[in-house]
Amino acid sequence: MNHRLAIAIEEDGTQEKVAEHFGRCSKFAICELDDQKQVLKKETHGNPLAGQHSGACQIPGYVQQFNVNTIIAGGMGQKAIAKFAEFGITVITAPGLLYGEALDLFVQGKLSGCEACAHEHNHNC
Repeated sequence: MNHRLAIAIEEDGTQEKVAEHFGRCSKFAICELDDQKQVLKKETHGNPLAGQHSGACQIPGYVQQFNVNTIIAGGMGQKAIAKFAEFGITVITAPGLLYGEALDLFVQGKLSGCEACAHEHNHNC
């Protein structure tokens, strides 16, 4: 069974980084991996709520439509992590990585786990 991975991306000049705040990312890279973790295909989808702080509560439902099993972001609050869990989507936080680095580390089995952001977001989902 293939694995589908979403990576929240923010663009920094010519580089694509794992977005520090997934709800404000510019786009999501969706990668489909086979059983040997070979990348079968990649696609990108813009974030319709890019730049909106309140978008974090709506993004899990948006990402779910791409049938992903896992999402990688630089940071994420506890409410969003719980919402992704409701959809059966595993969250991995990987701050400070470039998109390609995050994908490579995931494929190698060296990227897992998440830690919720410690700061308050002052909004309700």
